[in-house]
Amino acid sequence: MAAPAPGAPGTGPQLSDLAPVKLFPVTLPTTEPPAPLPDPGPAPPQGHAAEDGHDVPDIPYDYFWAVDDAMPALDRSFAVSGSGLLGPQERKRKSASHGRWLPPASRDPWTLGSRNWRYSDAEGLNLTLGNEEIEIPAWGRAVRLGGVSLSQSSLVSSDYADSWRYSLSLGALDQTTAEQGDLVYGETAGNLVLRYGLNRDLSIESQTQLAPDLATHGIGGKYQTGWGAWSAGVARATQGLYTGWRYQAAYTVKVLDDVELSWRNERYTPGFVDLSRYGADASNGGTVQTVSAKLPLGRWGDLSGSFQNESVGSGAARRSFGLAQQFWYSPNLRIGLKAQREVVTGDYDIGIRFSVPIY
Repeated sequence: MAAPAPGAPGTGPQLSDLAPVKLFPVTLPTTEPPAPLPDPGPAPPQGHAAEDGHDVPDIPYDYFWAVDDAMPALDRSFAVSGSGLLGPQERKRKSASHGRWLPPASRDPWTLGSRNWRYSDAEGLNLTLGNEEIEIPAWGRAVRLGGVSLSQSSLVSSDYADSWRYSLSLGALDQTTAEQGDLVYGETAGNLVLRYGLNRDLSIESQTQLAPDLATHGIGGKYQTGWGAWSAGVARATQGLYTGWRYQAAYTVKVLDDVELSWRNERYTPGFVDLSRYGADASNGGTVQTVSAKLPLGRWGDLSGSFQNESVGSGAARRSFGLAQQFWYSPNLRIGLKAQREVVTGDYDIGIRFSVPIY
């Protein structure tokens, strides 16, 4: 066959068919020249109108930040990684006490003491199981009971005006002495104290004590002034064939905002016996004068001193003075110091007590 002549159009493969890039015709788009935007019209409604004329958004209020929303975050610890987010092991932060060696405050309503187990809630209810010093009026005398104590006050949710408080203790008399060292309990007993506050300065108190063959009832009051607090009370006791009365008056004042001074005068007639003198001879009356002072020492506790002069109808007299102090030496060690001296007999007593909490 005869080959086509060079340059003849059209027939057979061409050299341009072997090129890697092929060209095709493209139509270029045309754009309009820029023009200014039109004026914005009224904005569409974003919510509904409230009564005061302001727009209220249609977003649920659960998505808005409130003041109370910050409270849960204050009780949490942030991640150590520094991202600002709560870590996977979140734990509540414990508030530190004012004292250096005091144990940290706990949010647990149950607390374990050296002689008792105590429960306290936010409503002002307190329950104690174990050994505790009973609640007394300002003019009363303290004594320890081993058993159950229940108390509650309205001051948690109300003001001083028309406030009330009650305290009930049931158990056995604690007759343990420092010389023996062993736990010694006596007869079963009960103590009830009711307090009603007319206002911030004036309150009325009553006390009832019961034990085998003993019933004591008392009433009194406390008045707070700018120069201190006055308290007075009268009580009547019946034990077997004996019936007697007790009259008390006390005054407490603070000096230099730190030192607290107290004075108390007590007179009881023959036949009067309460829980603090249970089992004593009721045939004689007597008088008791007590002067005490207390000085706070910060983390070293409170240093207290007292002088007591007691005389009975039979002519016997007793005069004594003493010093006492308790403080936390470390988070797991509490130290108590006590010294007492009898003026008439010359006897003295010096002691130190170490308390170690067990958890």
